Amino acid sequence: MNRLENLLQELCPEGVEFDRLDNLCLISKGVQFNKTDMKDQGSYPVINGGINPSGYIEQYNQNEKTITISQGGASAGYVKWLTVKFWAGAHCYVLKPFDRVLNRYLYHFVKSQEYKLQECQYGAGIPALAKSTVASLKMPVPPLSVQSEIVQILDNFTELTAELTAELTAELTARKKQYSEYLNILIDRNRFSNPSIVKLGELFDFRNGLSKGKEFFGKGTPFIRYTDVYNKRVLHKEDISALVECTPSELEKLKISRGDVLFTRTSETAEDVGWSSVMLDDMEDCVFNGFTIRATPKTERLLPEYCAYCFSTNEFRQYVTSHCAFTTRASLTGKAIAEYELAVPSIAEQQEVVNVLDKLYLLCNSLSSGLPAEIEARRKQYEYYRDKLLIFKEVSV
Repeated sequence: MNRLENLLQELCPEGVEFDRLDNLCLISKGVQFNKTDMKDQGSYPVINGGINPSGYIEQYNQNEKTITISQGGASAGYVKWLTVKFWAGAHCYVLKPFDRVLNRYLYHFVKSQEYKLQECQYGAGIPALAKSTVASLKMPVPPLSVQSEIVQILDNFTELTAELTAELTAELTARKKQYSEYLNILIDRNRFSNPSIVKLGELFDFRNGLSKGKEFFGKGTPFIRYTDVYNKRVLHKEDISALVECTPSELEKLKISRGDVLFTRTSETAEDVGWSSVMLDDMEDCVFNGFTIRATPKTERLLPEYCAYCFSTNEFRQYVTSHCAFTTRASLTGKAIAEYELAVPSIAEQQEVVNVLDKLYLLCNSLSSGLPAEIEARRKQYEYYRDKLLIFKEVSV
């Protein structure tokens, strides 16, 4: 019998108490910061509604060894352990355990609930996570010595997993860099034989999407969410799982068809705005969210498959970030996108680019093959053992 089994047998043979998270830790929201104080580099990261820092400022409101949960944006529900002092922004929750719970044990438990939290996102456009959802999580509360042993096991396993995946991650990073370099080389306007330089407004019509209250969601017409566009460069029928009730007029104005390109139009940072996804299937009925811009082709000069790549170049990304407006969030308009000048090669040249980049994209991004599958397997192995260690029989108190 190992040490953990001995502790469980000695201290809680009948099981352990479960309690709501808001009884076990303080759950607070971060504080809005002045965007004019934010820098690309600085002393303290700003943690907001994303996986990565929104920027850096020269002050902090939280110490190291702190747990945060993204409150809004594509990553709403993402759980993070901060090892440095930082500024917690208005779009994240901060968790501080009370005496009954070890900080690191709380982290491992909440991280185990990450998928559940992300499934509880709400909102027609940019997703959000309610504080009440976090507060209502029920966590097993074994004695502190048991918590400490579990933390030691999981931290050791985390370290081992990190070492095992480091080489794979380095390889994937190299492949992604290679993919990005090939993408920018292959779509460089100077490489094509005789491209036309055309403003996107001559190629597409632009329209913002549908905004409705949460009571309209869950049934009706297939609905493309903000996260669908943000996370995928191409969309197929099977990718669309959300539903919304809409009127015939809304369906007529906002219908999605093969070849339509969607752009994210607002987020916490300019870096998250202007990411595109192209619909590659014929859709019978489908509409899109209000935080996204639809670009409907007016011509057949661009292959839809080529559109999946030509709006991810460094040149286009630099154009987008330099044309964002800032109030409380970064935002982009269809009018601004329409002014971008795109080099349009021949259809044959477009197809050659697609043939090369499809293979590289699959290797870098497919979770069913290639390097990401190896990294995913390591992650699932850790999650399996973590979840096993956090299963307890509940006793009444």
